[in-house]
Amino acid sequence: MSQVSNELNTQYWEPVATGPVGQADITAWPGTPPPPGTIAAAGNYTSNVIIADGFKAIAAAITSTQAGAISIQRFIDRAGTIAQGAAISTTLVDATPAVVNSNDGLPFQSFVVKITNTGGSTATITNFALLLNAA
Repeated sequence: MSQVSNELNTQYWEPVATGPVGQADITAWPGTPPPPGTIAAAGNYTSNVIIADGFKAIAAAITSTQAGAISIQRFIDRAGTIAQGAAISTTLVDATPAVVNSNDGLPFQSFVVKITNTGGSTATITNFALLLNAA
């Protein structure tokens, strides 16, 4: 079995204690601009490609005044061109906070968040949050 370390198996050990897991709230990072305050009727917003930096789980949340969906599409490459499976999504219900989680353990380097407004009116977007977790 290959290992990342070049130590011999007899020299390798893993700590037995568990503690807090690394996480990053990237809601306001410069590379993660928030979605616009509004999305036109039958319109959508797709974020720029966001580098995951080794984090394994993603939670994206928003509140929309219109029905729609929020999804996370993961990519094997940093450029966001080779999709890792289908997008993971959840339905948006008028004025109800929604969260979509990606934590199935599949490897990825980057991802995008897409918000779709399926309502007949302009959607006002609030409470955007984006959290990465090392679990």
